Amino acid sequence: MAAMSYYISPQGLLVHNRPDWPCAVCHPEGTSDRQAWYLCVGCAQEMLAAAGAGLDEARALMDDVTEALAFFEGSTETLASAPN
Repeated sequence: MAAMSYYISPQGLLVHNRPDWPCAVCHPEGTSDRQAWYLCVGCAQEMLAAAGAGLDEARALMDDVTEALAFFEGSTETLASAPN
């Protein structure tokens, strides 16, 4: 069974770890309006690192990204502990 390679937040933000999918930050060329809400895991991590903790406007987006990154951390731990 393959591991899921994306997470969709309740608000519609999609964070993925697929190099062939678009990312609104690092490879946005050719993306549709719907894909403007796609972020790769690397850009999501950088966004959280760069965001200030006191920015009210960014709080909901930061919460979505935090949930998505927690999902990927959990699935990575599950894969690492799975028997081969």
